[in-house]
Amino acid sequence: MSTSHEPEDTGLLPKGGSSDGHSPIGGSAVQAANARAGQRHTVLIEKLTHGGAGLAHVDTLPVFVAGALPGQKAEIMITKNRGNFAEAKVEKILKRSKDEVMPKCRHCHACGGCVWQQLSYIKQIEYKEEIVRETLSHLTPADPAVRASLAGRVLKIIPSPQIFHYRNKLELSFGFESMRSEEKNGRKQYIDENPSIGFHLPGQWSTILPIDECHLYDEQLPSLITDVQRFMRETRLPVFNPKTHRGMLRILLLRRGINTGEQMIAFLVNARKKELEPLFQYFMRFGGRSGLASLLVVEHLGLNDKPESPKVHVLTGKPTITEKLFDLSFEISPFSFFQTNTLGAEKLYQAVAAAADLSPRDTVLDAYCGMGTIGQYLSRFCEKVVGIESHPSAIEDALKSAGKNRIGNISFYRGRTEQVLNDQLKPGSKYKFNTIIVDPPRAGLHPDAREAVAAHKPDKIVYVSCNMATFARDLGEFLKSGYELRTVQPVDLFPHTAHIEAVSLLQRK
Repeated sequence: MSTSHEPEDTGLLPKGGSSDGHSPIGGSAVQAANARAGQRHTVLIEKLTHGGAGLAHVDTLPVFVAGALPGQKAEIMITKNRGNFAEAKVEKILKRSKDEVMPKCRHCHACGGCVWQQLSYIKQIEYKEEIVRETLSHLTPADPAVRASLAGRVLKIIPSPQIFHYRNKLELSFGFESMRSEEKNGRKQYIDENPSIGFHLPGQWSTILPIDECHLYDEQLPSLITDVQRFMRETRLPVFNPKTHRGMLRILLLRRGINTGEQMIAFLVNARKKELEPLFQYFMRFGGRSGLASLLVVEHLGLNDKPESPKVHVLTGKPTITEKLFDLSFEISPFSFFQTNTLGAEKLYQAVAAAADLSPRDTVLDAYCGMGTIGQYLSRFCEKVVGIESHPSAIEDALKSAGKNRIGNISFYRGRTEQVLNDQLKPGSKYKFNTIIVDPPRAGLHPDAREAVAAHKPDKIVYVSCNMATFARDLGEFLKSGYELRTVQPVDLFPHTAHIEAVSLLQRK
């Protein structure tokens, strides 16, 4: 869970398309007039949609209702009318769904992270599997006959091995419960109140929701938060204000090895070493926690949430923790690219291996490889793996871990996939790739990367997707390039959220 739950703009949807990945049909001007912003309606929630919202209708106008569950009868308020569909929020639940359960976390309705925690897990994965089918059927730009066949390629979803306490990484923000502004001498001043630690609510970057539990991370998190709150009261170190850019404490970044038990605590602070050195003694109070392998203070001086050039100070232990995937070991730094559900990642990589079905003579490309976890796992099944990654720190992590794991048949190229495949690894040059693995971010493949992959004419493309809407877009282009979709394997890495991973096999005709 990041410190924000704001959805990303993938640039996929046409004007008037739904932010959750659907392009609703219907919705006349008369119907739109019956669902103006601020109006209240009583509706029955029919199903869940890509992005997590519940679907209802006002007359025949589709309405996407945040936080609603299928089977609920609810009074809703329209928040936006987009012409051919509307968005709404729940004002009151009039009748509960038979699939509702008591949520484990008292913050789940407020923080925006676990939008489905009040839905039974069996139903969660049933809906996720169905969302994959519907997204392919509705959004893939292909002939209607082809599009109608795609849902039949979807396999039964693989559930997460753990449905609580599965995350190996958590970011908590230091901040203020409230913030107001006032004019003084012609200048706006910001008055922040009640410093605390928690999550930013969706769309609210200046304040936080204080939390004292999160059941997606370690069971010991509540005691750590209690210690951090005491630390804040006793040291009175100033909390960072995102409006004025003043203050010190910014982010508490936590990582842990699910398979090793090693723990990392990293304080990201708006201060330089000279200011910090007299204060290191305050942070050392966390050095005796059970399982702690790394206690860090990280200089974070930029305006963005993500540090641009972080300087890491090691107070206790080492600058990394060790995590294992299968029989492989990886050194995880505060900012390493690593799947956040370790046990789920093993299921995901097994699905990749099953889709690729490699032979000992195959040469495999692992594009968007991060720190090389997929490629290193696949290296045992083939002759050669080549990884491509644009982030320098990820390539450094990949090289170190490949050496530590004594993998001799893997190499890495630094750069954007589209650049490397059109330059150092252009078709007909050093390698003939039998299989290409792509694991892009939520925005999907860059058009040039998509063309470069197709230009290599691999027998198989294995596409690991974290956003089915952008996968559907890319799939349409690969279908035009002479590939057919053979299987789609959904994998649940994020229980209680609307996020879905899928491993898809495309075969060259």
